[in-house]
Amino acid sequence: MAHAADDSYFCTMLETATMETFTPHIGQIFRFVVDEQSQLITKLTEVTPWGPGAAANRPRMPFSLIFHSLPDTYLPQQIYRVESDVLEPLELFLVCIGPDERGMRYEAVIT
Repeated sequence: MAHAADDSYFCTMLETATMETFTPHIGQIFRFVVDEQSQLITKLTEVTPWGPGAAANRPRMPFSLIFHSLPDTYLPQQIYRVESDVLEPLELFLVCIGPDERGMRYEAVIT
């Protein structure tokens, strides 16, 4: 029963989140919960709007979040519980978009 309430909270948090929710936390550590025994430690490195046309007929401006982890890490795309010390936990669909000079990149798109 508590799990269902948690899922409802995650959806509410995500539905009300905006770029302004995440921008102050660029540079902060976020943990992707893989399973009960493991997490991937990442850093939020970018919060990027999609552009003015993307907001048409939407309640908020769509945006993407980019997280970086160590270069040799890889998680398949799926929904992960994302936790941090700065925001309430939420569920995000994360996609590995490949490495750059800072490490492996993961993207979440919020529409």
